[in-house]
Amino acid sequence: MTLGEDELVQSPAWLPLEMHGGAVSLVKLDEAAYRAASFLDQRLCSCGYPQHSCAPALLQSAAARLVARAHYIFHTGHVGSTLVSRLVGAHPQLFALREPALLRALAVPGAAAALRLDVALALLARTWQPAQRAVVKATSFVSELAEPILAASRQASAVFMHVQPLAYLQGIFAGPNSRRESRQLGAARLQRLLRRLGEGAARPDPASEGECIAMSWLCEMTTLRQAAQHHAAQVLWVDFDAWLREPVSGLRDIFQRLGVQPSDAQLETLVGGPLMQQYSKAPEHPYDGALRRGLLASADREHAVEIRRGMDWLQAAAQRHALAAAVLQ
Repeated sequence: MTLGEDELVQSPAWLPLEMHGGAVSLVKLDEAAYRAASFLDQRLCSCGYPQHSCAPALLQSAAARLVARAHYIFHTGHVGSTLVSRLVGAHPQLFALREPALLRALAVPGAAAALRLDVALALLARTWQPAQRAVVKATSFVSELAEPILAASRQASAVFMHVQPLAYLQGIFAGPNSRRESRQLGAARLQRLLRRLGEGAARPDPASEGECIAMSWLCEMTTLRQAAQHHAAQVLWVDFDAWLREPVSGLRDIFQRLGVQPSDAQLETLVGGPLMQQYSKAPEHPYDGALRRGLLASADREHAVEIRRGMDWLQAAAQRHALAAAVLQ
């Protein structure tokens, strides 16, 4: 088949994924497929969707005809960002995209990115209807790109999601998958943190799992803080646990930041609906605020020693580094 530039410009149906031997692989999705997907990455290739490949020049040419006018959700990881993405994507004026592989490759130094950042942002901003606005939820380590993304699009708004460090430690220890991911990203996160602390800074090398998880929180929070310092007018900070205590008002604030004014009835319907009762990354599993609190309490009991090590490590880092102290405050 031949994929034309007009087809790429007119809708988000053809999603670019990654570079293969000088060509960019794409997968064709409809609106339902986008709604279902928690990850817009290589996992889509095993779902039976049509696939194609094209030269990067075709995508660059298409992007030149587009305006990168998306909003964004950045986060520290495992802090309810997928839930919020699904909730905002339920509004007809917003089109939610979750964790596109395009941005992941661009966030990793030395990785073979399929496209330049400006081209990727333009393609990710495509929507099904002219009145819609895309809302891109990035992967946690893609927060490294938050500052250049917001600088490139002064009209973009961003929701920065996080939790307090104790809740973050409890949340990561609550699940084997999150612990595994934390180990996988640990070395890269430490290098990112060291770059922000500065060349002359004492190395805050973590020595245990709890300390590594605490370091991950500090890495992602310092990354978001730096972006927010330079683009404060574009950013809404959201503490997920505080949001869960008052989800209607919290959701109203998020929608307003994204340029949408839902009615009170619409907000109540969303908060009382099925999205709040299921695990957002795997909707077939039940999950809600009460279950989250139970899991955090259980993790606090089972991993008390490591959680305390993590909290102590953060306090020690705050005593040595002004940036760590500012984030903890």
